[in-house]
Amino acid sequence: MKQSDVVTDSINETDKKTIRAIGETLTPNAKKKVENWVAYKQLDNLLDNFYSSSPNEVLNLSKELSTTTKQLKDSIKIERFKQPDVLIRINVIHNYALRLADMSTIPSITADEVKEETQNILDAFSALNSKINNLTKTEELEEELKEYDAPILLEREDSLLTKDLK
Repeated sequence: MKQSDVVTDSINETDKKTIRAIGETLTPNAKKKVENWVAYKQLDNLLDNFYSSSPNEVLNLSKELSTTTKQLKDSIKIERFKQPDVLIRINVIHNYALRLADMSTIPSITADEVKEETQNILDAFSALNSKINNLTKTEELEEELKEYDAPILLEREDSLLTKDLK
């Protein structure tokens, strides 16, 4: 058999693992907020494999990742997370996961393309975590403000009037 007759994958087994920085993680209060969201926990655990992985390892996990992100989209039980600002972030993660799964079927895909797509997924997950952290903090502040009883200043022509809320 001639050398030119051998079809080879553009990503070989000797590709080195890339170690990526962990993006934003959930705060302790945000973790409590998602503690019963099984699909989120599954995705978080699966993505642990992506922070230090070779392109082949990533491609081997791509189908599982796309399934897990689909489950995440379908399993939102927290009402506040059903809003567009959260759903968009989940859709972005899912779309990147689908693209990565498609890449696993393309023999001419390069290691750099896989690394870039992996980083996109991790960045999108970090953005989701950031949003969950922000929502949790906002809800905490709103609760604190409910407990705060202060007069509201109302402007009336030339003078300011004070009105107590109760």
